[in-house]
This record gives sequence, C-alpha cells and structure tokens, in this order.
Amino acid sequence: MASRVTRRELLRTGGLVGLGAVLAACQPEVVVETVVKEVEKVVKETVIIEGESKVVEKVITVMPETEEIEITPQDVTLTVLTIWGGTRVPLMDDMIARFQEKYPWITVEHVLVPGGERLQKIQTGIAGGTPDDVVMVGQGEIPMFASRRALVPLDDYMQAYGVDPGAYYETSFLLSQWQDVTYQLPNVLSTYHYFYNVDHFEAAGLDPDTPPDTWDDLIAMSKELTTWDGEFIDQLGYQFYHGMPNRADFIQVLVSAGGEFYSEDARQAVFNSEIGVQSLETLLTAMTEIFGSADDYQAWGAVQGSLDITNPFIAGTLAAGHRGVWDIFYIESAETDLRYRVALLPRPAGGTSKFVGDVAGGGNWGYSIPAGAKSVEDSWRLVEWLCYDPSAAGWFMQQQGRPSPLKAVNEDQFYYQEFPDTWPDVVKALDTYAYIPLSPASAEISNVLTQALEEATLGVTGAKDALDWAAAESQALLDEAWGDIW
Repeated sequence: MASRVTRRELLRTGGLVGLGAVLAACQPEVVVETVVKEVEKVVKETVIIEGESKVVEKVITVMPETEEIEITPQDVTLTVLTIWGGTRVPLMDDMIARFQEKYPWITVEHVLVPGGERLQKIQTGIAGGTPDDVVMVGQGEIPMFASRRALVPLDDYMQAYGVDPGAYYETSFLLSQWQDVTYQLPNVLSTYHYFYNVDHFEAAGLDPDTPPDTWDDLIAMSKELTTWDGEFIDQLGYQFYHGMPNRADFIQVLVSAGGEFYSEDARQAVFNSEIGVQSLETLLTAMTEIFGSADDYQAWGAVQGSLDITNPFIAGTLAAGHRGVWDIFYIESAETDLRYRVALLPRPAGGTSKFVGDVAGGGNWGYSIPAGAKSVEDSWRLVEWLCYDPSAAGWFMQQQGRPSPLKAVNEDQFYYQEFPDTWPDVVKALDTYAYIPLSPASAEISNVLTQALEEATLGVTGAKDALDWAAAESQALLDEAWGDIW
C-alpha cells in the first residue's frame, strides 16, 4: 500500500532530494501547525471458509485527518520573482504582508523583473546555484525546466499539507505537471473570449443575445459590423487577438474543430493534418473577407495608433474582437458608457469538440521552487499561499476581475455583482479550456509556427505548404529535445 508522506516525515528528512534544510531548533518560539496524516484502522469481520466461520482482520485506510504538530522555525529570508508590476505591485505587497503575519519567521522580498528578463534570470540563478526561492513560471515552460531537474517536485508537499489537485481546473493543473509529477501550483488562468459592442450589434440589425457560433457566422457578422470611409475602414467588425492571425488563433480553431497539435505523448507534430490546413484556411478567409486585405487592415491599425484591440474597442472604433478575460478589468477601469458582452469563441462549421473557446497556453502562470532554493519547506509555504489559499490566491485574481485556477473562487458572488453582464459567460468558458500536451521544445516550436503563419497571412506561401514546413521543423526540434532527455 502506498504511504502518504506527512509533514512530520518531511521535517525528519529535510525535504526532497537534499534541496531543503531541516528547520533547526534554534528559536525559542514554538509554532503549532496543522498537517495531514493518513489514518489506518484494523477492522474485524467474520467470513465463511469451507463451511466454517472465521474472524479475520483487515487493515483499511480511511480519509486523511488533520494533526497539529509543534515546530521550532528558523528565521529565513525568501525571494519571490515575478513580473507583477503596475497595479499588481500593491496587491503583491498586501499578500506578502499577510503571509509574513502568518509565518513571522519568514521575510519575503519581492523581486520584480520585466517580462523579457524573467526567464533569463531564472536560468542564470539555477545554473549559478543562487536562484530566487520562488519563481513565476509560464506553464508552457514546465517541461523545459522539469526535464533538466531544475525544479523541486511538489507532490509530497501537496499530500502532507492537504492541497487537493481537484480544487483546480483539470487543464490548469495538468499544465503544472511533467511526466505525471507536479512542479508548480497554478496562480493565473488566462481565457479568451469574443468581446462585442452591444450598440454596434443593434445598429447593424444583429441580435446581441445571439453572438456568432461558427466562424462562418463570425465572418458574416463582421462584414455587417464593418463600415468604410471611402477606401479606408472606419469601424472594424472584428479583430484577432494579436492583430493578425497568430499561433493562439490557429490552435483555437484547430482544437475546436477536433484536430490535434501533438500526438498524445507529445513526440510527434501533427498540426499539419487535413483539419489543421482547413483551420488555417478558415483564419485566412476571415482576414480577407473582413479586412479586404492585409494592407487595408494595417492602414486601419495605423489610424488607431496600434493594432492592440483594447483601446479601439473602448473608443468604439472596433465592434468586436478576440481578447483575453483580463480586458474586462481594463474596460471597467476606463469608466466608459460602453455596453459590451463576452461570448465563447466560435468553432468551425461542423466542429465537434467541446473545446470551443479557450486553449491552454501563454498567459497561464504559476509558482515553482527552483532546485537550490535555500529553504524548500518555507518556499513551499509561500507557494501554497500564493496559489492555493483563497484569501491570497483567490483574492489576487478577484482584485483584477479575472478568473482563478481555483474553481470555487470563481463562484464567489463578488464576480457576479461586479460583472453581471459578462461573468456567467466567463465561467462557462472555463469548461471549454483545452489541454494540449506539453513538449520540451514548446518555446522553439511556437517561434516556428509563428513564422509559418506570418508567411501564410502575407500570402508568401499557401496554408498547406506553410504548415508542412512548420511541422517538419517542429519534428526536428522534438526529436532533438526528447533525445537529450532520454
């Protein structure tokens, strides 16, 4: 029978793989901590054996129970590395202050770095043996770190502290694992939606209660919503998330159509299938039907100042667009009279997958403990606080008007009161959150696919040729990455 690793055992052994130090009894203050223990009971039952009754004993395991134990902590200073600048700084400050009240022997320093410097700093710290103690890691990066044993496995800590994987959305938690081992707890869940202006829908004779269900619907509606000032677009009917169709758009259409990006074991690139080619052609058709041409679209973007969707949507020059749930917060913060709704992204006609709206990928974050952290036990406490405790992890997302990876948090009436017109559809979208197996070459493959999509969008090459080239390049990257691991 598999045994549960308890908090007491972790203290006795000093953590996992020698990375954590045992909390030394050098402080006079004793702290009482509640932990999980596995309970076994011996029961007796009477059975009939060859016509005779016999009492036998059976050992059974019952539900885990909590236990209070005393520990003598040692003062420690931890660093947590994030990219949470701007309005999120005071939120982090608040969470850290409350964490330090709960664990007074732990001092936490918030290391804030620009997004473009985060990955390099993490890699440099691990390689040099001086990593930050808790680091913000994109879920797509987990295979890269975990395959090199650069992160501390968290499963034993989760068991000892009673962290339930089922509290998270399944896809969000799966993205925190590599080879069935957990290396992260999720902190941020990014979902994408179809945002649309209710006034523009009504002006075009469209029903705001019936957003597009398929890409054919989206194209038809977008043409109705697009207005022209001579040869130039005055009001755009639809805009892709990054301006031009990109990797996220392609994967969303591919998965919602029932296609696959990788094989199940993530060793084969299969996105250049017939469904894959049809998916890219759907996006290219949408672009030409809605925008007229890439040049027309770029000209509209030049007038707007950029192809970023948020400002033109708030300004009313964009009728609808593919955008992240975080934009609800920015739109509401603008304090405009904008009447808008959100809906699931459409699926291709005939698509059968339930994953119509969202695809797990970029923008989904969590916290991990690097190999070499000075106190794994205390680092774990901080990870649990930032990613599992509703008063911290849930509160952090609520303050931004964004959904949490923790299912229960999103049912809080706070959201429904603050965003009555949008939140029911946001919650609905969380059930469409698709999982794509992660590979140790995900970052490099993303760059390859981006190049292929750009060439197809600009008409340099056709959809099939672009995807065939990208799949061949991706397969070479996969073969190399898996070969290095095994």
